[in-house]
Amino acid sequence: MKKSYVCLLALILSLSMLFSGCKKDSGSTTSDSQTQTTTSATTTAAPVETTTAAETTVAPTPVPEKVYSPELLPEERESITLGLLSPEHEFYGEVTTLDPECANYIQELSIYDAEINDTFVVHISLPPNYEEGQKYPMVVMTDGVWRLSDHPELRPMMVDGEIQPVILVSVGYPNGYDYYTIRERDLINNPESYLHFIVDNLVPYLSENFPVASEDMTLTGHSYGGYWTYYAMYHSDTIGKNLFENYYIGSPSFQASTDSLYIKDYEAAYYERNDSLPFNVYVCVGKNEPNAFIGAISGFVGTMNTREDASLNLKYEIIEGHGHNTVFKPSIRNALLMFYGTETT
Repeated sequence: MKKSYVCLLALILSLSMLFSGCKKDSGSTTSDSQTQTTTSATTTAAPVETTTAAETTVAPTPVPEKVYSPELLPEERESITLGLLSPEHEFYGEVTTLDPECANYIQELSIYDAEINDTFVVHISLPPNYEEGQKYPMVVMTDGVWRLSDHPELRPMMVDGEIQPVILVSVGYPNGYDYYTIRERDLINNPESYLHFIVDNLVPYLSENFPVASEDMTLTGHSYGGYWTYYAMYHSDTIGKNLFENYYIGSPSFQASTDSLYIKDYEAAYYERNDSLPFNVYVCVGKNEPNAFIGAISGFVGTMNTREDASLNLKYEIIEGHGHNTVFKPSIRNALLMFYGTETT
């Protein structure tokens, strides 16, 4: 009996030691596992995050600057057609009523511009008594769809000897365009491309094919076109290649802006690059236009004068009896008298 009791006691002691050892091993294993996991996380976490960040961080792609060809591209040159004023032009009846002969002296040019991706319709009239071998000043008028009638209306000034003979050019669009929308594209939203078109494509082609006195050219614009003509003048040293000697600016829209830049911003930037503005400039507004509109134009003309730029020949007129839509007709005559008048003063 005693022997059985001893054996039983020995068995219980053995089992107790066995369970105690298992607990110790199990605890040690768990601890090592946790340490290994922690070490592994500490070792690998930073490299993984760095790699992920490097792979997912993308530098902003700069918007490429638009590239303009300095001359007519092959497809642009191939697009050109030139002939007499088309009877299909929507204002053909109006201008031939003013002067039936204009159908024989107004030429019509169609030309595609690749950068703008559109076609322009341009009208050209040589001066009366045109002489082969002689070169003539050229007047380039924007908003050509409304300037077609100025060809026959300004011609008598040359016939009567009030002004020198000049070549008149008006830059317009094909029939049926929404002219109010399309001119915003060219004059306000994308004035840079439109100026490139005139300077790089149109004027060189006209100079190749017509007797243009390249040292005596005029650029005109009214309303949004007046804003654009200011833009063109204040980019004459960059985009404009100093092609134009004279600028007509009629009722310019000072509320207009391009990419949050206004006329005053272009003027300030120009004078940061240059000491002088060596042009003949005619600015006007109608007396019947809103006072605030007149005030903005008058104020900016005052700013131009405060530059005390001796190279700038500036004339400003408020035209009596005219509003925004009628002031172009009398003022363009006054501008041409300033630029090309034959009377000495």
